[in-house]
Amino acid sequence: MMKFIFYLIFMIPFCFFNNWLMFIYMLFFFFFFFFFFCKVNLGFFFFISYIFGVDKVSYIFICLSVWICIMMVYSMFNYSSLFGSIYFLFCMIFLILMLFMVFCVMDFFFFYFFFEGSLIPVFLIIFGWGYQPERLSAGYYLIFYTLFASLPFLICIFYVNSVFGGFMFFFVFNFNFDYLMFFIIFSFLISFPMFGVHLWLPSAHVEAPSSGSMILAGVLLKLGGYGFFRSLNFLYYFFFYYGFFFISLSLFGCVLISLFCLIQSDLSILIAYSSVCHMSMVICGLFTMTSWGVMGSLIFMIGHGFVSSGLFFLVSLIYDRIGTRSLFIIKGLINFMPSLSLYWFFFCSLNMSCPPSINLFSEISIVFGLFSWNYFTFIFIFFILFFSACYSLSIFFLTQHGVFCGVSKFIGVCVVRDYFVIFFHLFPVIFLMFNMYYFFNIF
Repeated sequence: MMKFIFYLIFMIPFCFFNNWLMFIYMLFFFFFFFFFFCKVNLGFFFFISYIFGVDKVSYIFICLSVWICIMMVYSMFNYSSLFGSIYFLFCMIFLILMLFMVFCVMDFFFFYFFFEGSLIPVFLIIFGWGYQPERLSAGYYLIFYTLFASLPFLICIFYVNSVFGGFMFFFVFNFNFDYLMFFIIFSFLISFPMFGVHLWLPSAHVEAPSSGSMILAGVLLKLGGYGFFRSLNFLYYFFFYYGFFFISLSLFGCVLISLFCLIQSDLSILIAYSSVCHMSMVICGLFTMTSWGVMGSLIFMIGHGFVSSGLFFLVSLIYDRIGTRSLFIIKGLINFMPSLSLYWFFFCSLNMSCPPSINLFSEISIVFGLFSWNYFTFIFIFFILFFSACYSLSIFFLTQHGVFCGVSKFIGVCVVRDYFVIFFHLFPVIFLMFNMYYFFNIF
């Protein structure tokens, strides 16, 4: 593991050359070295060195993180000639390093440490390259919501360390203290986010640049799910006794937010709230404690990472060229960018979990898990899936069809680099269907 970490550390000086193409090539080399050299055929941790190790769950999350970060650098290529581009590359390599270590560590304290460290570059990206002055309040929302939930988690880590002498992922403890289990879970629920503590997400997405929205939707929402997977060994009593409350709240919130999406006029807010809706389904699947539900939640997080990140990139393309994200003004884009309309159709279809995509299989798995937990959940599931299709299709119809508004400006068309980024968001979601055995082999 240390060779990959040192590779990322020694990429930091290359930020100051301000050579974006060389930076992207080096990140691609890193991704393919890690992808081909990690032979994931064991059921336990491998490549263990010091506190670092990789298993099948962390391997797929690391690949997702590095892939999305490469697409982030590509998405900000227009800013490569502006002042401050060196600092953006520095924030990017620092973010990749923190995310790589979050998914590699095997101790909860270091997981907490690198998780909080990964928020710093996202905070700086929102502050430095956001669109409106409200980005300051959005950044503070992001930081304080996360810190508010993480402080009790840190105290719980210190308590478990003092009692048991350590808090590693592969230790087996029996926790019977409800408050301790709740505070560990609560920090993960904030970063999902769960309905009721989700207010930081729409404001952060609206004010963040395209790269900030991509990393927020693609990876940072998945850190809570990864923490869930790592704490399943310790907290299954809590999941078993109190799962009904969180599943009920998430199902109710999912229906409510789906209705809220139908009346939104801002594209970024609409996609952000759809992310909250999808993460509520993931929470439901995890709390069922069934193999179908947990596996479906894992696959849903991977698929949602690519699809939601691609949707935010499409919105940023429209915003850069037209100057607005309002559905009342954005009309008739199929007349100006017909090739981009094809990708809009693909991503809106994948957002409502159409085949062939891993999103469809993951939703079917979560529905199986919820049905085995309680048959009455089908009432909520019916409305959730129906409204999800409604707002996903309304995004496509309202933006691509109609008469183009003459009030908005229209400057330029998409270049090959933009289609490159969109395609590399699209093809993993579809082609992962050809190797679903990998996910079945985890559980």
